[in-house]
Amino acid sequence: MDSRKAYAELRRHLDTLPVGFPRSRAGGRILRGLFSPAEARAALGLSWKFRSVPEVETELSARGIDARGLVREAGIEPEPAGAAPGSGLSALLRAMASKGSILMRSTDGTYALLPFVVGMYEMQIARLSRELVRDTVDFMHQGFGLEILTTGEPQTRVIPINAAIRPEHRIAEYDECRSLIRNARGRIAVLDCICRRATDLAGKPCKSTDRRELCMVFRDYADTVVREGWGRGIGEAEALEIADLNQREGLVMQPSNEREPQFLCACCGDCCGLLSVVKAMRRPADFVSTNHRAAPVPENCSSCGACVRICPMEAIVLDGPAARPGGRKTARVLESRCIGCGVCTAACKFEALRLEPLAPARVPPKNTEELLDRLAASRPGTLRKLMLGIAGILGLRAHPHGRRGKS
Repeated sequence: MDSRKAYAELRRHLDTLPVGFPRSRAGGRILRGLFSPAEARAALGLSWKFRSVPEVETELSARGIDARGLVREAGIEPEPAGAAPGSGLSALLRAMASKGSILMRSTDGTYALLPFVVGMYEMQIARLSRELVRDTVDFMHQGFGLEILTTGEPQTRVIPINAAIRPEHRIAEYDECRSLIRNARGRIAVLDCICRRATDLAGKPCKSTDRRELCMVFRDYADTVVREGWGRGIGEAEALEIADLNQREGLVMQPSNEREPQFLCACCGDCCGLLSVVKAMRRPADFVSTNHRAAPVPENCSSCGACVRICPMEAIVLDGPAARPGGRKTARVLESRCIGCGVCTAACKFEALRLEPLAPARVPPKNTEELLDRLAASRPGTLRKLMLGIAGILGLRAHPHGRRGKS
């Protein structure tokens, strides 16, 4: 198999994942940067479900691919006499995991494919280059943006910042930042935000924060980050401190869409790739998973505009009915743009905005396996994707997985 055919087959294989990999020139360049030809062929033995090395070897054999040949092609030392069968393939897969091309689960030594986002791209934090950033932006424009925007089940969700939560909300643990950290039970790591590192490389540094080490990962992702040296392991106390600082700076809390999340990102509407795609839609609320929405309290509004300036989705305008002396306009929430992050309520010193729960509450999948199962079961076809994308651009009601807004 020549290298072009290897990458073409890998692209088609990745396109069968719950989050696909559409054909594009930029996508081809990305795959050539993340996989050698031998690694591209080895990846054909993997699935989005974790597989042991013998299972990978069996799948490769069923495809007519000799695992030992791949090992030799990759320049890995042949198995010494007496070595366990498959040890050469294990070394090859381990090398791929060290590059962030695939995921290795340390607890049982199994391997799985990752979607490009959230997954392979974020795992390139130690290898990020201007070329990869450029190709990723191009890939978004050449079809992948539509792919991640129209998944039947979102990969991430928005949870409110702590300052926006009132006692009467009785918020579920899966929607509360501090609970997510505590429930990780010490398997926590922190690493630089790849989105902000990317904007730094592009000469457009983040306007919301000067910090870069602010994204946290848990469980399997934490084990990977620490093992590969891409970040550092931290305790619960430091994780809570980082989360509090992220929220004080008005960043949007986005965990993976699980009750046992693998990551917790601190995002803004300018740097975050996922939020930027959502923000570009006329009705962002239709394209996120959230259990909350901001609502104005007109009688408290001073017309200061703090909420307008800080909202990451441009979901607030000062054109509400005059409710203050002098006839000043008040804040009005555009429900079709509000993603329920609560950043505006924390920024308002006059309690002129409150966070309201949406009913019925959306209960996220328990873990990554259940999330991927849902993504696979709900993945739309090509026509459905195009219809959702057109609706999002034109401002028509779209409902791939979010809630319908009114305004």
